[in-house]
Amino acid sequence: MYDQLGIPRKFVRIAAIVFFCVFPVLAFYVLIRPPVFEARSLILFALGQEYIYVPDTVGGEAPNPGDFQGVVNAEMLLLDNPELSLAALEAVGVDRAFPGLPPDEEALSQAVLWMQESTTVELITGSYVVKIAVQHVDPEIAAELTNSLTAAFLDRRRELYTARETSRLQTRLDAATSQATDTNNQVHELLGGLDPQFITFDLDRSSVDQANLEGLLRQSRTTLAALKVRRDLYAMRLGMEEQVLRTETEIEEEQARIDYIERAMLENQEKVQYLSALIPVLRPLIALQQQQAQQIADLQMRLRDNLALSGANIEGNVRVIERAVPPLRSSSASRKVLLALVGVVSILAGIAVAGFSMLLAGGRQESFDLNEAGKQGKGGAKPSSYQPIFRQLRAQNAKREPKVRAPTR
Repeated sequence: MYDQLGIPRKFVRIAAIVFFCVFPVLAFYVLIRPPVFEARSLILFALGQEYIYVPDTVGGEAPNPGDFQGVVNAEMLLLDNPELSLAALEAVGVDRAFPGLPPDEEALSQAVLWMQESTTVELITGSYVVKIAVQHVDPEIAAELTNSLTAAFLDRRRELYTARETSRLQTRLDAATSQATDTNNQVHELLGGLDPQFITFDLDRSSVDQANLEGLLRQSRTTLAALKVRRDLYAMRLGMEEQVLRTETEIEEEQARIDYIERAMLENQEKVQYLSALIPVLRPLIALQQQQAQQIADLQMRLRDNLALSGANIEGNVRVIERAVPPLRSSSASRKVLLALVGVVSILAGIAVAGFSMLLAGGRQESFDLNEAGKQGKGGAKPSSYQPIFRQLRAQNAKREPKVRAPTR
């Protein structure tokens, strides 16, 4: 059969020998290798308060937050930290994850390297979901390692952001408190220790008093004019001396009242002018005090919430949308597929080795034939004009029976 196919028996023998040498070794490795299980967890990054600009009450420009996907990619680098891998191994147990390791630093470093090699972290395209997958021969340990690594990442991230946010909020609160103190000192020097609300109320009351005094002054002047007319009438009549004296007394009293009202109006007008000149300077300071008080209250509330966040089990703007569970199927290919691949590789290796050996043997035979042809040429014989491969093909064609063509009608 091999002769009919034109395949030399030597080629088949070499290929078979290589196949039966390679296939058992690879098949034995595939059979003794345990299946590998991959557990995964998914975490979602959302825009949190550390990425959203909260403007100050007094105003300000919002900074450019940049590309949030770049921020997520940068935070994913935390998962490659050997400290997180070590924390995950310590949470699960190095002896459970990699049994048989000696209890020394070198073995622990090797376990961390194995942990990082079996860990896959990738960002799902088109989303802010990060996939964390860990491979292990035990599905339960794979799930525990994945969840421990995710928890270590969230803890580390919480520590970093809460510490940074707390420091920033405390700095802003100290600055706002200092500005509020300066504003209060300016108001105190301007008012002489009085309350700004009292100044506003005093101006309103003084304005009302000024209007009332003007009304009383008009009424008193009208009364004074009426008394003077009455006195003149009594003076023109006989026997009215007593009424004239009484009217003179009333005129003097009314005049004294008018003088008092005029002095009160003058004092009140000076007070109103002083307060009216003070209010335009005081009003911006009062508005600034209110804004600073609101800003301090907001910062205190955010600082209190941030301190509570640092001590609570809160994930912030990262949500674990899928926790790892022990996988039911292994992530590696089945043994049948692996054995089929081993068979294909063994056949290809046999063909390659056999072909290479035949090429080497053919080259040696050709050089030998050329040498023999040269010797015959020197002896008077005519050398062959074709190569050995053509000679072999012609010999095969000569062995074949000629085909008889069917007669046509």
